[in-house]
Amino acid sequence: MPPSLIKRLEKFDDLPPMPNTMHLVLQEMESITSNSKSLEKIIMQDPVLAAKILKIANSPFYGAAGQVNSISHAITILGFDEVKNLIIGLSLIQAFGDDSNFNGVTTKGLWLHSIGVATASMLIAKRAGNGFNPDECFTMGLLHDIGRFILFKAFREDVEKIMKLQEEDRCPLSVAEEKHGLSHAEIGAYLAQKWKLSEKMMSVVRYHHRPKSAGEDEPYCAVIYLADQLCHKLSIGWANKWLPKGVMLPKSLSLKKDDVHEVVGEIKRKKDELSDSWASAMGG
Repeated sequence: MPPSLIKRLEKFDDLPPMPNTMHLVLQEMESITSNSKSLEKIIMQDPVLAAKILKIANSPFYGAAGQVNSISHAITILGFDEVKNLIIGLSLIQAFGDDSNFNGVTTKGLWLHSIGVATASMLIAKRAGNGFNPDECFTMGLLHDIGRFILFKAFREDVEKIMKLQEEDRCPLSVAEEKHGLSHAEIGAYLAQKWKLSEKMMSVVRYHHRPKSAGEDEPYCAVIYLADQLCHKLSIGWANKWLPKGVMLPKSLSLKKDDVHEVVGEIKRKKDELSDSWASAMGG
């Protein structure tokens, strides 16, 4: 990361701390004694989060509208892994504040994109095999664009110039950022380091647009890279402009085109569910 960028970030005193609930869940993911009771205990420490989990569990999609009145019941309805992923996602949404609009790009749109990438990453990891941890890939997908939230919040004048450059050069926003010298990937990696996330997680945040630069973490970066492309193509949440027509399939994943088509089909089937359940949770 350029020293000049580090200095600018160090002067910005509004970087969010890692949400405590997210920290507890990440610790829980590493514990061999992780179970529904321990997850319920974490959720009960955060009343706002607990209310959102109950709201999702009572949504029409799960067929239990108005019948779920406890966190333990919600975990039964939604499933242990689903609730764990919801906690991480909703904790991050709380950490980065209310919805805002910047030249047509909204905070809610960015989050729905991140949630889409998280879901797509989990599906890709399951299909690719090769020792991938699907839940870990889900978390990486949620975190991959955290730098963009900081970029939009702390560097608004730069973002205006970046967006103007994007239109002039008809290129994706990430390319315009690099041309301008202010990358959301580098900013995200800085925050990941501040939060003391794993080296692998930090690498994914930094190299999700350039997986071949990630060394031994290339396969995980490739998962997020592919998931990111698919979600932009399917317009899940915020969709980037001026993208290449095709989808680049990283060789490091050992996937075939048919595998990608299957993942796309699964994402399409989940698209409305993702938008409805998460948008409802963000709005309430």
